[in-house]
Amino acid sequence: MPCSVAPEILIEFIRPQQRDFGANHEIAEGLWAVFALPVGDAEANALARELLADAPFPHETGTTEDDSHELYYVTTAHRHAATHWLEDLVKTAAGEVRPVSPEQQHLIDQVLASETPHRAARQLAEAHEAGTVTAGLIRRTETVRALLDRLHGREPLFYGALQMLLNHHLVDMLVLFRQLIGEDVGLLNEIVKGGLSRDPFLQTRQDATSEIRNHLIRFRIINPMDQMKNTGLGNPYAAFMEVAVSNGQIIAPVDGIKSDLARSDFIHAIHSIRRKLYQGESFSAFGTQSPWMTERIALPFKFIRQKLEARADLSPLDALYMLERSAAE
Repeated sequence: MPCSVAPEILIEFIRPQQRDFGANHEIAEGLWAVFALPVGDAEANALARELLADAPFPHETGTTEDDSHELYYVTTAHRHAATHWLEDLVKTAAGEVRPVSPEQQHLIDQVLASETPHRAARQLAEAHEAGTVTAGLIRRTETVRALLDRLHGREPLFYGALQMLLNHHLVDMLVLFRQLIGEDVGLLNEIVKGGLSRDPFLQTRQDATSEIRNHLIRFRIINPMDQMKNTGLGNPYAAFMEVAVSNGQIIAPVDGIKSDLARSDFIHAIHSIRRKLYQGESFSAFGTQSPWMTERIALPFKFIRQKLEARADLSPLDALYMLERSAAE
């Protein structure tokens, strides 16, 4: 996000353009308008030029036939990159979870369809270690269900791939919990309970399956007592992050006092913190005296800080994703 542009101004500028143009409006064959701005609006045109100067794709400019609007457009080859870029700008400015990039989606598709899914999974895991992707990258319902479906092919390489994705928290656990069925759990239990294999390839599948199941147990998705899906669980992220939610309120013990936080205030605080992290600031530097702190988010911030300090094994962005999902309706 350009540091010279206030988030509110950026969002106010981009959203109408996304709706009306946003590389979804074809102005001529093979040419798509990203922005269309009145020629006389010098401020808006200056902002468009500033934004596009850092865009990861080439663009062209021109005017409408009546010279009333300045057009900023891309070719069909760069259309998807432009739509993703716009959505990413808005999400970043709002402090929301960033959209999956075309490159990341390609790797996810490789995990789902490739004969060597572990290679794509490893690239995603390495990207997570580098901080370029964060928890919950794979969150579309149909994609998570497709991951579970592929388990039934019993491919050792895929089991290793899924284990990597889970270890790096790249699969949304709330979506997985909702998609998990008895046949999926039964398959995991069957493989884990099987005897040791003399085939090292099959043994790696059993080892990976055990780790997958242990991961689901840590999130309370599988009940360790009966080894079946925990039907009494409401939200695996709430269980994992130890967040209590009741009637839309977050039960937040802060400084020894239990407070009820409105869900909207809790989410607003998460977005405010995440936006600052996107801007390159360090969570350790944040406090209730930070210049961007408001009365509305001060108490939620204290609760969030407690949670992040208690989970030093998670990056701040990963922990924020889990906290936000723990309050999902």
